[in-house]
Amino acid sequence: MYKKLIFHTICLSLLFLQNANTQEQQKTNRLLEIKTQLDSLSKNTRGLAQKVDFNVRETSLANFVQAMANIHRVNISIDNDLHRLTISNNFSEATVADVLYYLCKNNDLTLDFTGNILSLKKYLPPIKPYIPKEIFAVYNRKSDLLTLDLQQDTLAKVFKKIVNLSGKNMLFTPGLGQRKLNAYIKELPLKTALEKLAFANHLAVHQSRDGIFLFEPNETIATQSMSNQRPMHSRNSNFYYKIKDTLSNTLEVDFENTAIETIVKNIGFDLNLNMFTTASLKEAGQTSVKAKSISFEMLLDKMLENTSFSYKKEDTFYFFGKKEQLSLRNNVIIPLQHRSIEMMRGQGTPNNYSQRNNLNSRANSYSNLNNSDIGNHTNRQRLNTQNNRSFENYNSTSEALVNMLPKDILEELEIKTDLELNSFVVSGPYQNIQRFREFIKSIDQPVPVVLIEVMFIEHAKNASIETGIDMGIGTEPTTTEGKIFPSANLNLGAQTINKIIGGFNGFGSLNLGKVVPNFYANIKALENNGDIHVKSTPKLSTLNGHKAHLAIGETTYYVVTNRDFIGSQIPQTSTITNYQAIDAELALEIMPLVSGDENITMSIHVVQSSFNGTRIEPNAPPDMNSREFSSTIRVKNQDVIILGGLEEKTANNSGSGVPFLARIPIIKWFFSSRKKENTEKKLSILIKPTIIK
Repeated sequence: MYKKLIFHTICLSLLFLQNANTQEQQKTNRLLEIKTQLDSLSKNTRGLAQKVDFNVRETSLANFVQAMANIHRVNISIDNDLHRLTISNNFSEATVADVLYYLCKNNDLTLDFTGNILSLKKYLPPIKPYIPKEIFAVYNRKSDLLTLDLQQDTLAKVFKKIVNLSGKNMLFTPGLGQRKLNAYIKELPLKTALEKLAFANHLAVHQSRDGIFLFEPNETIATQSMSNQRPMHSRNSNFYYKIKDTLSNTLEVDFENTAIETIVKNIGFDLNLNMFTTASLKEAGQTSVKAKSISFEMLLDKMLENTSFSYKKEDTFYFFGKKEQLSLRNNVIIPLQHRSIEMMRGQGTPNNYSQRNNLNSRANSYSNLNNSDIGNHTNRQRLNTQNNRSFENYNSTSEALVNMLPKDILEELEIKTDLELNSFVVSGPYQNIQRFREFIKSIDQPVPVVLIEVMFIEHAKNASIETGIDMGIGTEPTTTEGKIFPSANLNLGAQTINKIIGGFNGFGSLNLGKVVPNFYANIKALENNGDIHVKSTPKLSTLNGHKAHLAIGETTYYVVTNRDFIGSQIPQTSTITNYQAIDAELALEIMPLVSGDENITMSIHVVQSSFNGTRIEPNAPPDMNSREFSSTIRVKNQDVIILGGLEEKTANNSGSGVPFLARIPIIKWFFSSRKKENTEKKLSILIKPTIIK
């Protein structure tokens, strides 16, 4: 073993001498080549053969060569890097070629020849191919002896070499592969040699049951080395901490009434952090903390939370000082991932539909427009009105959103909202911004979508009976016409009535006479029955806590005439006819609220309005009937609820006839007319909410 070591040492020495001789020989050959080329060029270039007489001191080499080239008319190109070199020499009775050779030899320069043009520049030796360094390690399997000679060799390569030689597996914790090892160990048992290797390089090693050697950092030694051999604090003291991970700055701490300044200074020094303090932390006070695993930044957050001090991290620098200092304030953009700033606001109770109908009855004025133009213009006007309302709410919505956040989260922060980026723009101390960021992250959760299936069932039933005889004298003769079956509604003229009377006149002494030509008689015996059933099933989808609205209706118009008088001496009348719109609709508005157990609370508002077909006068607004109800109910997911009660009943029993005769049974049918009408309308609504994740 000893002879082998001597042999390796001798081989290394010989290799070093051989490399030195090779380099010197290469330099000699390079200079000889330059000398030969200068001598050859001097025969054709007179300037190179001329003698010089210079005495220079601390002169730039480039300026000297340039002056010499100008005097002797030699074409020389000078590299810019040569301006940094200075010379102090006395050249006399020497040719220009000799001076150039001297400069190349003593300043490690070289000359490139292009015809009679010379290029003077710094000599750059050729780059040698990289040859990895051989790890010197010798192991005797029979005697279990290991010899090492390590000088700044990486741990990963050393372990690979030892494993290949010994056949013993060795493992190390992440992050140690590039650590540099230094050691010289001669013929020690493998286990002892590895223990000494670990001790010399601040490592700890132990052998597992399956014979594998495990290496890890020796935290006690490393910490003492980093703190210039400062003593470690005992667990029994009121100031104890241990660095568990230098990559994530994870600590184990146990402080009791310890000054915050001392904690920051000691831990920052041991973690080798870059710290800048703009105000003394002595006023920050004391703290008590006990944690088995806590990051350095979280420790700072908790210690400085209720103080007037703060910190800010930029790259690898930590800045400490007062919260109000400008250097400790940050400006960040915090985007929302799942929710919308414009829609993340509180929702009120459903709007009153009576007020909404008044709004829908807005006055849209048109002059000399046909019906199709009126309808199209109304739709455009309605769309523009809705868009204007949306834009008008942008500022108030943002302010309402910021005001809804807790006051302690907004403390010492300036918060704006950017609707286009769906983000918060926050300015303030670093700690407060982090607290705001964590709060926003906790509420920035996906909002459930609720599918609402609605079924409208409307039932209308009516029955009417109208009987009686009307007789009288008209302004002109009446023509006999009308229906007899299935309903009787017959108008009899004078000629027909006289024929009927003439039939009775043939019975003995009975003579009823004749009626006048304008006499008429109307006989009615009508009965109507109707049963109408209407069913519609729309579907709505909305976000949790937001309203879903459905409206089905019709629009009619009434005329408003404006007359203006123009002029005072000879007034002229200007008449403008405008058409104003009024709506009747069946509308439904639902706002669902989903709870944690997937129950859904719904605020429901329903209104049904319709035109009854009558007007006070032809150009007046039409009369309307309306039915409305509101309800708040809680149901389970996918349960069906039924809402009813919008029921309308009408009963009409009226008649007219000859006094006294209209009351006598049987005879009253010839001396009176009667009308009996019963109408019943009922609206039922079925609602089924479904939560869509």
